[in-house]
Amino acid sequence: MRGRYRTTMAMIGAMGLVAASCGSDDDTADDTADAPEVTDAPVVDDDDHDDDGDDDHDDDGDDHEDDEDQDHEHDEDLPLVVATTSIWADVTEHVVCHGLADVRAVVPTGVDAHFYEPSLQDRGLMGDAAIVIANGLFLEEGLISTLETIAAEGVPVFEVADHIAEPIEFAGDHGHDHDDDHGHDDDHGHDDGHSHDDDHGHDDDHGHDDGHSHDDHGHDDDHGHDDGHSHDDDHGHDDDHGHDGDDHGHHHDGDDPHVWLDPARVAAVLPVLGDAIAAATGIDADAVAECVADYQAELLDVDAEMTEMFASIDDDLRRLVSTHESLGYLADRYGFEIIGTVLEGTSSMAETNPAALEELANDVIAAGVPAVFAEAETSQADIEALAGRAGVEVVVLPTEALGDPDSGYGTYVEFLRHNAQLISDALS
Repeated sequence: MRGRYRTTMAMIGAMGLVAASCGSDDDTADDTADAPEVTDAPVVDDDDHDDDGDDDHDDDGDDHEDDEDQDHEHDEDLPLVVATTSIWADVTEHVVCHGLADVRAVVPTGVDAHFYEPSLQDRGLMGDAAIVIANGLFLEEGLISTLETIAAEGVPVFEVADHIAEPIEFAGDHGHDHDDDHGHDDDHGHDDGHSHDDDHGHDDDHGHDDGHSHDDHGHDDDHGHDDGHSHDDDHGHDDDHGHDGDDHGHHHDGDDPHVWLDPARVAAVLPVLGDAIAAATGIDADAVAECVADYQAELLDVDAEMTEMFASIDDDLRRLVSTHESLGYLADRYGFEIIGTVLEGTSSMAETNPAALEELANDVIAAGVPAVFAEAETSQADIEALAGRAGVEVVVLPTEALGDPDSGYGTYVEFLRHNAQLISDALS
């Protein structure tokens, strides 16, 4: 503004001199009047980087800046552990006993990792980490290039989904075949809450008692969690996909990335996560193992609570419709059928198909369910239109991120209880 003010004042002085010596000169006056347009330089501020992502994030850019300022106040006395999302940051905090390491999240609370594009500060934060904890399975699509770069530079990257027992394969069919493929209504028997364990092998695969059943899947040997990033070679992100910026979430095959919706699967992966963090940071491995055991027990207690909450829902109402394919692990664990989703795919960046939306509305009406489930982190316009067409309620669930501390779902455990209660209340 100062530059513009000086320019304007200089022009006023020049015009006075011209008027005094030459009188009125239309051409000169016109040229002088045009001068501000030529000299009016664009104002450059620190928000330019964030503006690139404002189309997707709306107000998230400002919050991101605030988070970055806090992120870089790193406690130099502690090893830095960076998690991509708020959910995995909270899980990691428990693994490191709330103080053995300085844990930071890249994606702010309340923000969908599908949409997030990293800033230069994020890149620096991840590059400074002793280890980075990521979800994997293309959840953090905007971070993939950065994760691959820092892994190549020697920063261990631990992708949680690589170590999850029995990941769910996404079929890209809106879940209409769930009854036939999984037998949710008949096989899960929600009355005792756990009969689905026999059909899907949850007790054997998930290791509810000791949390170590993931060893049967050879995750330690195949993925090399000690160095944290051997998955780059195993999964061939560069070679197999090579179009990180082109698909924008349209990965309609492969495994569902929303593994955190099943606390039993998360509990089972904690020991290998703890081992990877201890190896990368040098923190007390015995203390980490003790904290892992405590947190496993807490998650399995929450798993039992959720089973009890869902037991009040009648068989014919144990059906879910959501914005995108985010509730697959919850449905698999607790015996729900997914009728369909507004967006095709496991990414909230997918697009609405009007014909499929109309078909889904008819399915909702036929199923007789009283509610559909929107996602707090994404636009709710399409699912509200669906609900209006079907004459049902819209219930908003946080599915992709934790909330602020006073939100009621500021921790992973609160997040699980919060969603279970909302679903139970809506369908009971």
